[in-house]
Amino acid sequence: MKKTVATIAAGIVLAGIGSTQVSAAEYKVQSGDSLWKISNENNISIDQLKKNNNLSSNLIFPNQKLEVAAVKTPATATGTYKIVPGDTLSKIAQTQNVTVAQLKSWNSLSSDLIIAGETLNIGGAQSEAKASETETPKQETKSDTSSAQEKAPQKQETATSAPSKQTQSSNSSKSTSKSVAKTVTVTATAYSKAEPGMGHVTASGIDLNDNPRVIAVDPSVIPLGSKVYVEGYGEAIAADTGGAIKGNKIDVHLDSVQACYNWGVKTVKVQILN
Repeated sequence: MKKTVATIAAGIVLAGIGSTQVSAAEYKVQSGDSLWKISNENNISIDQLKKNNNLSSNLIFPNQKLEVAAVKTPATATGTYKIVPGDTLSKIAQTQNVTVAQLKSWNSLSSDLIIAGETLNIGGAQSEAKASETETPKQETKSDTSSAQEKAPQKQETATSAPSKQTQSSNSSKSTSKSVAKTVTVTATAYSKAEPGMGHVTASGIDLNDNPRVIAVDPSVIPLGSKVYVEGYGEAIAADTGGAIKGNKIDVHLDSVQACYNWGVKTVKVQILN
């Protein structure tokens, strides 16, 4: 299926073809470019592009030079963030102006798995405070020790009956981690059959009206017909291709053009299921 979101959904698009990148951080606008196209090619969100270049609209001009580096400044404030459905560590890191590595360090995360409803620490102060509380033993009095001993059986019973956070996390991902043949890290953009002029039948013949949970892939990386689990998207079928989908890159199908804007450009893990 031919992807048209780059020329329709990104605002005003210039006529013509061709793209030239001046350097790793600077991009020279060519005829035919749009903010959507430039964001896809440089793995940066449209909002970040506009912020980097002080743009108040999606209007761009040939020969205009754009800053395309995703500039991140170190966090200077501390706080917390409550995870909502659809969040990923990369999305949260971008909105909080921190890095994924910092988020994982502050919250002692060994993977990119996060769960809606939980709270993340933003900044190192909370982690340091927790470490201080853990490392500094409480000086107990005789009565404190006696009280603790009396309550010990009750605590042990609670710990036995209530599943740990690690167990809950494992259960929440059980359906996706079972029978995983391969896991790949990809750059993910989005497209929609709701775009004007877009067809609704994929390259492999699936009708998006009947089954919208589809991703476009490079068949040399993810075989067509594979059942997959995409981080932040869910289970889907690799059933479509696209001219810009080469190598470790995918396009997830969403119901509306606005949802595509909201998705932006993400780095996610894809599990290829047996």
